[in-house]
Amino acid sequence: METLEAQGAISVDNNLNKIMPLSNKGTGEAEISQENKKSPVASLFDLVRSLITDNPLVCALKIFRSEFPGPEDTVRIQGTIVLSRKSVLDLVNPLAAIIDNEFDSLFARLVVLQLVSVDAKPDRQPKLSKKTSIHRWTTGKTLKRRLVAGDEYYSVTFYVPKDFGEVGAFVIRNNHPYEFYLHDVTLVSDTGHSCEFPCYSWVYNYTIYGKDRVFFTNKTYLPGQTPTGLRNYREHELEELRGDGEGVRLAHDRIYDYATYNDIGISDLGALRPPLGGSEEFPYPRRCRTGRRPGIADLKSESTIGVGSLQFYVPADEYFEREKNSGFYASAVKGFGHAVAPIIRGLFDDTPNTWNSLEELKGLYTKGLDLESEMRKKVNRNNLVFLKTIFVAEGDDKSIIKYPLPDILKRNEDGWMHDEEFGRQTLAGLNPVVIEAVTEFPPKSFLDPEEYGEATALTEEHIEPYLEGLSVQEAIEAKRLFKVDYRDFLMLYIGEVNKTSYKAYAPRSYFFWTSRGTMKPVAIELSLPPSEDGPGSNRVFTPPQKKEDNSLYWNLAKVHASCVDFGVHELVSHWLRSHAVIEPFIIATHRNLSKLHPVCTLLLPMFRNTMKMNAAARQFIICALGVIELTFFTGEFGLQITSKAYGASWRFDHEALPANLIARGMAEPADSSEPGGVKLVVDDYPFAKDGLDFWDAIQTYVNEYLNVVYKGSDQAIQDDPELQEWWNESIQVGHGDKKDESWWPKADSIESLTHIITTIAWIAGPYHAAVNFGHYSYAGFMPNRPPHCRRLIPEPGSEEEQRLLEDPERWLMQTLSSKAATSVVLAVLELLASHSVDEEYQGRRLNDNWSSDPELKVVFSKFSRKMEELQGKFEERNSNPELLNREAGPTKLPYTLLYPHSEESGLTGRGVPYSASI
Repeated sequence: METLEAQGAISVDNNLNKIMPLSNKGTGEAEISQENKKSPVASLFDLVRSLITDNPLVCALKIFRSEFPGPEDTVRIQGTIVLSRKSVLDLVNPLAAIIDNEFDSLFARLVVLQLVSVDAKPDRQPKLSKKTSIHRWTTGKTLKRRLVAGDEYYSVTFYVPKDFGEVGAFVIRNNHPYEFYLHDVTLVSDTGHSCEFPCYSWVYNYTIYGKDRVFFTNKTYLPGQTPTGLRNYREHELEELRGDGEGVRLAHDRIYDYATYNDIGISDLGALRPPLGGSEEFPYPRRCRTGRRPGIADLKSESTIGVGSLQFYVPADEYFEREKNSGFYASAVKGFGHAVAPIIRGLFDDTPNTWNSLEELKGLYTKGLDLESEMRKKVNRNNLVFLKTIFVAEGDDKSIIKYPLPDILKRNEDGWMHDEEFGRQTLAGLNPVVIEAVTEFPPKSFLDPEEYGEATALTEEHIEPYLEGLSVQEAIEAKRLFKVDYRDFLMLYIGEVNKTSYKAYAPRSYFFWTSRGTMKPVAIELSLPPSEDGPGSNRVFTPPQKKEDNSLYWNLAKVHASCVDFGVHELVSHWLRSHAVIEPFIIATHRNLSKLHPVCTLLLPMFRNTMKMNAAARQFIICALGVIELTFFTGEFGLQITSKAYGASWRFDHEALPANLIARGMAEPADSSEPGGVKLVVDDYPFAKDGLDFWDAIQTYVNEYLNVVYKGSDQAIQDDPELQEWWNESIQVGHGDKKDESWWPKADSIESLTHIITTIAWIAGPYHAAVNFGHYSYAGFMPNRPPHCRRLIPEPGSEEEQRLLEDPERWLMQTLSSKAATSVVLAVLELLASHSVDEEYQGRRLNDNWSSDPELKVVFSKFSRKMEELQGKFEERNSNPELLNREAGPTKLPYTLLYPHSEESGLTGRGVPYSASI
C-alpha cells in the first residue's frame, strides 16, 4: 500500500482503513461522489468507529508511518506551517478547538499534506511525495487552550526521492471537523533549498469539497510556461473557483460568480427596490453571486432574510483576517453604542430629537453623554451591563456618546463657516472629484422645461460683482470660473424626495479662482421641479457684498448645497466609483488568473477585503431600510441615483486621474515632463496635485513589473489566454451593461495593460483613500456636511421667513439632521474613516513572501522608495504658507489623505491602502 500511495495510485481516506483510487484526471486529488460526501460530524464519528474496530497494529502503522526517517536515497524537507485555529471563544463554533484538540491528542494525523513536484511523471501524472501530517497539533508551540484566535507555528517533515525535482505545490487535507486559517508554509530541504507558500486561505474539512486543497509556491509562471507537474492543478483550481453557476452559495464555498444587485430590497418584508444591473433602465456593475431563493413579494429579487452574513455570501478566502475582523467588529460594536445612546435616552425623557444649538452639538466631542448617570434613576443599573461592558472593553471612556473631535474643528472651530473654506473643500475636502470648469454660461438643461421648469435663473449680474473686474466670458476663457452642478442629475428624484420628511434641492454652485489663490463661492442656485404645491423654481443666492449685509439666506443655501454634495459623495463618488465598480474585476481575477500568474500576484493586494466590505454594505448601509436610506436625503432612491450616474457618466477610461481631470476641465494635456502628462488649471488643487504624483508612481511600478513578466513583448500579452479572458470577462460580464462601449481599452500591449492596471490600482487605492478616510475629518461635524435637511429655505414674505428672522439659530438646528440621525451617521463615519491594525499601505507589504522573483522584488523596492519620497514631498507642500488650500487655509487643515503611510491605526486621516479595504 505504501508503494502504491507514493506512486499516486491510491489514497487513504479520513477513516484511515479504506483505500480509494485517485482521480484519473491526473491531479492527484481524491474523487468523492456527491452521495458519499459527509458532514464534518459524520466524518468524525466514522473516524472514531474505524479506530476502535480496526486492527490496532495497522492503525498505528498508518498513523505514525510519516514520522520514521526515510531511506538513504531520499532528501528530508522540513516545513514550518503558520495557521490560526478555531478558538474557545470563537463566535462561529466554540466547540471547534475543544473537539480538534481532544481528538488530535488521541489520534494525531488529522491534517495531511503531500508535496507536488514541478516535474510530472513519464505518464504525465503528477509526481507526489508520501503523505505526512502536522507534528504535535496540540503540544507544539501552543500549550494552553486559547481564548482568542492567534497565529500558531507547527512543523512537518517530508522525505522525497533525490530525483523528486523542485517543489511547486502541496496538497492538504483537513480531516478536522472544523476549519483553520492557513497563513503560509515554508519548506527547507537538507540540501539548503527553500521555498515559500503564501496561502491566506481557510481550509475546511475535506468532505465539504470532496477534493484536497492545493497551494502553489510564490514562484509564478505565465500559462505557457507552467511546468508539466503543475498544469492540471492550475487548470482544475480555476475550475473550482468558477463553479458551475448553480446552487446556493454557503459560507465555506470558494466560488466566484456574477449576479445583479437584486438583493437591495427586503422582498420578504415588502420593502421592494428595483434590481440594478441587466436592464437599460437601471444599468450597474455586477456583484458576487449568492444564489438565494426569490423573495416573496418580488420574484426578480433575492430573499435576504436569514442568519446574518450567511445571507450575504462572499467566497471564504474573502473573509477578513483575524486582526481586521477584530478591529472592524470592535469599532462596529462601539458605533452601535454611539448610535443607540440618544435613542435610548429619548425613551426616558421628553427631550426633543432636535439640537438646541451648535454648542450643544459640539458637546458630543467635549462633554459627551454619560448614559449611566443620565438614566441611573430611571433604569435598573443592571440593565446597562451590556452597554457598559462594550465601552469598558473599548477603553476607560465610559461616556457612551463622546465622539473624537473632528479635524475640521481642532484648530479653528469656526473656520468651517467661512466662504473660503466652502470653496477649499471642493479641492481638498471629502468630495474633491466633482468640481469642473465652466465652459458656457448661462447653464443649459437637457430636461423638459414643461416637466422640470426652466433651465436656470442665473444671470451674469448675479456673479460678475465677485469676478475681480472680469466679465463672465472673460473668467471662463481665463479658466477661473468653476462649478459643482447636480441640477439635471438630481431633478428626476427631488420631487419624490420632498414628499418625505426630508427636503432637498437640485443645486448648482459656482466658484471663482481669486488672484489670492482661493476658490471663492460666488453663487448657489437651488432648483425644485413643479409639484402639487406649486410651480418649479430656481432660486439664486449670492454672498453678501458688505460685512453689514445679512448672510442668513446665503448660509442656508450653503447648508443645502453641502447636504446634497455629501449625499452624492457617499453614494456616487465613494460607493459606486470605488467599491461597486471594482468588484467585477475582483471576481474576474479569481475566475481567470491562476495564483501562479504573476499579474494575479500584482492585482491581489488591490482587492484585499473589498468584497467583504461590499457585502457588509449591501447588508447594512446601502440596502432598504439601511443607514443611507434612513439618514441621507436620497432616502429609498439612493441606489437608483447611483445607477443613473453609472449609466450616464461612468467610463473606465475617464477613471484614470489624468483623463478625469481633462474631462472636467481641471487640467490640460501636456508633455511627459508634467506628472500624468497634464498641467493643472488650478495648481493649488491638493487632491489632483498629490494624486498626479501618486498616479505616476503607480504607473511606473506597474509598467516595470509588466516588462519583467512579459520580457517587454506585446505579443506575449496577446498570447496570454488567462489574461485575455480576465479582461474580456471583466468587460463582457462584470460590466456587461457597458460592454458595447467603444472607450474600453484593449489589453494588447505593455502600454495598454499598464494603463488598465494603473487605473484599477488608482480606483482601489489613492482614489478610494481620498474619498473615504476624510469622512470623519469633514462630515464628523454634521453642520459642515449634513446627511439631510428637514426644511426648505423660506420664501420671501412668508410666515416661515418671520420665524427664521426671529430665531435664526433655532431655525438652522430644526433644519439640520436630528440627534438620532446625527449619532447613527457619525458612528458609521467613524468606522469608515478608521484604518485597521493590519492595513497594507502602498509601497509596503505585510509579508515578504509575496514573490520569489528577484527582479520583481527590485521593482517593488523602487516603488517603496518612491512612496517614502512622496510622503516627504506632500508634507513639504502642506507646510508652504503660500498654498491656501492646505494648512494655510481657514481651518488650518493640511491635506494628508494621500500620504502613502499611516504609522498608527484608527482615525489618522492619512495612509493609502492598496485596496478599498473599508
